[in-house]
Amino acid sequence: MTRRDRLLAAVILLGLAAAAAILGLRWRIEARSRTVEVILDGAAWRELAIREGRRPGDLLADLHARGATSVALYEHTLETLAEDGLAAYRSGGEALAEVRAGALGEPFRSLVAGGAVRPEAVYVLAHPVMRDWVEDGFRRLLGASRVRRLGEVLEVLGFVDDVEDIGLGFDPLLAVAVRESAFHLVLRPRNYRGLTEESIARKIDAFRTVGRGQTVVFEGADVLGFERLIEEAARGLSALDYRVGRIEAFTARRKQRGEDALTAKMRPQVLRLFSLTPEELAVLPPAAIVDKFLRAPQERSIRLLYVRPMANTPGGVDAIEANLTLVANITQRLVANGFRPGRAEPIPDLLPPAPLLALVVAGALALGAAAIADLAAASGIRVGTAGLLGLVAGGGLASALAALRPGGDLWLLWLKLLALGVAVAGATLAVSRSLTAAAREGIPAGRRVLGHSVLTLWQAAAISTAAGVLVAALLTSWPFMLAVHTFVGVKVAHILPPVLAAFLLVFSVRPEADLRSTAREIWHWLERPLRLQVAVLAVVAAVAAVMLLGRSGNVGLPLFGVEARARDLLEDLLVARPRTKEFLIGHPALMLAGAAAALRLRAWVVPLAVIGAVGQAGLINSFSHIHTPLVIVLLRTLYALIIGTVLGVVPVAVLTWLIRRWRPEPAPGAAEEATVRAAPPPAVD
Repeated sequence: MTRRDRLLAAVILLGLAAAAAILGLRWRIEARSRTVEVILDGAAWRELAIREGRRPGDLLADLHARGATSVALYEHTLETLAEDGLAAYRSGGEALAEVRAGALGEPFRSLVAGGAVRPEAVYVLAHPVMRDWVEDGFRRLLGASRVRRLGEVLEVLGFVDDVEDIGLGFDPLLAVAVRESAFHLVLRPRNYRGLTEESIARKIDAFRTVGRGQTVVFEGADVLGFERLIEEAARGLSALDYRVGRIEAFTARRKQRGEDALTAKMRPQVLRLFSLTPEELAVLPPAAIVDKFLRAPQERSIRLLYVRPMANTPGGVDAIEANLTLVANITQRLVANGFRPGRAEPIPDLLPPAPLLALVVAGALALGAAAIADLAAASGIRVGTAGLLGLVAGGGLASALAALRPGGDLWLLWLKLLALGVAVAGATLAVSRSLTAAAREGIPAGRRVLGHSVLTLWQAAAISTAAGVLVAALLTSWPFMLAVHTFVGVKVAHILPPVLAAFLLVFSVRPEADLRSTAREIWHWLERPLRLQVAVLAVVAAVAAVMLLGRSGNVGLPLFGVEARARDLLEDLLVARPRTKEFLIGHPALMLAGAAAALRLRAWVVPLAVIGAVGQAGLINSFSHIHTPLVIVLLRTLYALIIGTVLGVVPVAVLTWLIRRWRPEPAPGAAEEATVRAAPPPAVD
């Protein structure tokens, strides 16, 4: 190891020590946050009770006995009031048409006869108990100029499609009834595009009737105040000590508009929420539903579970009992896995100490410099110690400038780019450094091929784990733990390491060379005629790459039936399911690459190493999921290594037996001659 390598290694080790301290802070937060709130969709469960001939209050009591902790209340609208028989309404045009048809009753008929009805208004007849409440709701949102009382009828200017969907507020009597049933409240306010600064303040002030410190989960596609009044909405909600439930969405199209901006302003009073849509509930079996609700807190640190009833229960199955069993199974599985049903609390606003984070950044830059040094050397470019230290110093200066606003967008973007660079560099070095020496010189005397292949995998995994720890420490802060910001470049981090590792393995086994000779050799390869077998292999590799990219990220290609069943089995047997591309593909392939290097099957080392790099990239990617608890990440990594090692033993043993049985012994001096020979790609022995 050169002086430069020792210096870079020392900086990386300092960074890893600081990263361990930061991850210790995160571990303690995750260990304390074990309360999960099971929220019932009040409207959906009420509908189920009525449809099945039960009193909604009795059903809620049964659900509370099964472990449910909270009930979500929606704002009243004209539509919901009409469904409950508490209001009737007509647009002015409808009233005029119905009176001509003789179908309009009092008091609407008298208004039409008196000439008071206008087509551009909506006329509302509310129950006497609700009349003043409805009028106040419209006046708060629309202003006094658009609302007036005409005897028993309320006139509201606007289109009926708009007016009937306006959230008028929460029924305080219903809120009291829910609290008296020992449930916590969760409010579902809806946005209105016509809100002003004054009306949004009046709307939020009306929430006081249901109490302070509630959790709000916005109904519809927008958060309250979207898009220009989000700051006013956050200020009003914060004044009431409200918390915001952030609905988990795997694609940008499913996210509520404005939720990121509101989350940033409500920080840290934000909790992540998981729910299944009615469409998903209709096609999933009960066991799969329970599994999804369990994995949300277990694997993604979600603390709000929003539960709707199953509407399509099979024939002959009591719908009430089936749904009571569903809720009971969810809460029982939560308790069995160490969680407590109750009112969840937001996680603290974690921001790692600046000195520790500075050391982690230095370690990340040093790891990147080590990868650049290897790539430069393989290309024939000589980079001295001063040049590499200059790169690290330049990165440090850029980090210092970005850190002038800790938590700002520029700083978070810089952390994401650093994390991406570490992920690419770590996976590349993991594969190349675990294989280069054996590919160049063979294995030391006395070491068995199988042992060498296992050592190759675990040495690579150690480097990848170190890189993963740096990535996790860089991104350990409140915005990433709440998934407001996420690791960027998932597909880049999966596709670049195999390419770079292949380059290093091919060109690092040459004698000293310069950039010109490297360019000549690459050009010489490109001039070779394309053979059919090479074309077929290229097509297969391209299909594999497309599948890899399609399966990375949250949304991608669907699972095969066999793979889905294997995943279910692993989830039942293990605490954390290891990733298929690691234990089934990447890790065994890397062991085979180590065996091929040891057996001097040099033509096979690079293709197998490329496949093995996929597993190392996946290993690091597990650490980039900051919302996943650390214990799950570590167990997933360890399980994949153990299973991958076991699965790799058989093909390595078979390959070793075949080579030793069928390959003739090399002539004296042939091995040394092959080692010195430099013209890549290496020939098959």
